[in-house]
Amino acid sequence: GAIKPVVTFTPNWGNILPGDSVTLTCDVPSTVSEEPRTYHWYKDKRPIRGDQQRLHITSSRVKNSGDYQCQTIGGDISDPVFLGVTINDVILQRPPSAIYEGDPLTLRCHHVKDLIAINTKFFKDDQEIKSSESDSTFHIPNITMSQSGLYKCTKQIHRNDSSNVMERSDVFFISEKELFSPPKIKVTPSRVIEGDEMTTVRGYNVSDTYRVWSAQLEGSGNYTCEVRTRSDTVRKMSDGLYIQITQIHDYTVQNIIRLVISGFALSAAVCFIYFHNKW
Repeated sequence: GAIKPVVTFTPNWGNILPGDSVTLTCDVPSTVSEEPRTYHWYKDKRPIRGDQQRLHITSSRVKNSGDYQCQTIGGDISDPVFLGVTINDVILQRPPSAIYEGDPLTLRCHHVKDLIAINTKFFKDDQEIKSSESDSTFHIPNITMSQSGLYKCTKQIHRNDSSNVMERSDVFFISEKELFSPPKIKVTPSRVIEGDEMTTVRGYNVSDTYRVWSAQLEGSGNYTCEVRTRSDTVRKMSDGLYIQITQIHDYTVQNIIRLVISGFALSAAVCFIYFHNKW
């Protein structure tokens, strides 16, 4: 079948400054050994020059901004990946691809090469989260949904021929995509009687079940389930569900006993009256 390639950037930034260099690579997933391939490159859905796996932009200009795609003969065209070339003294760089919860995320406060920059600061929703004289990056090992927000970086910059220090900044809203929703726990049947077969379902796949062949009274309680990624970077817990296992036969037995006792009492009364009148 057709193979869909993926465009990646090196370095892995989706936004750069004029004069920066970047290499675009057409990665083709394959389970077989590499074979000679001919590549086609597109910018904003129009063909551009280049027939190799890598497309080099040695000194970027604003006109290099756009959506890039690649394709191999007999394969599907890749999804577009945006490269932005921005004219600014300082930019907040982020990866070009979508960010999913559990992914590592690195942000970089990048400045124009001709400027001298010091004292980098990072903010999230106007709260300072990092300050450094030399480190221009901020790293999150495993991003969570709660870490979405407006990120900002600032730098104090000045030119070689001037001692006048100015503060420059850039902002970007980071919104990661949810990898999967929290599981929901259900039980069948909805009313569990002692001795019944009970099945709890997590709400994703038919195989995500927990089965009790013969429910016991001590099995009553609060049940939850957890789903996590294989890498254990994302975990989600369901809401609790209280399962009550009932002894429906208790009242029936008690009623039968009461009925039998009442029957004996009634029979004794009838016999007493009969024999008393006869005597």
